[in-house]
Amino acid sequence: RDLCAACEELRVLFISDEIYHGITYSDAPRAASALEFSQSALVINSFSKYYSMTGWRIGWLIAPDHLSDPINRLNQNLFISAPTMSQRAALAALQPAAVN
Repeated sequence: RDLCAACEELRVLFISDEIYHGITYSDAPRAASALEFSQSALVINSFSKYYSMTGWRIGWLIAPDHLSDPINRLNQNLFISAPTMSQRAALAALQPAAVN
């Protein structure tokens, strides 16, 4: 919370790597996402750890709207599409039946 607040005060972009978010030991407190404290944070996540899709190289980025165009331009030049099987498995993992 304090880091997000300091970044907003200094007008610095807070980037949160939340690849392990959602993985906890029993009786451990739930980890907070940066999005709970700042709407201007960049959050990086993946299917690798939480959905046991290690090595499939598929994930997502949550970013403020004003960064959409620059991020898309970078993405178009840095990445090629994930394999079809990985994309379909990722979509299936996000369905309500898979989450419950």
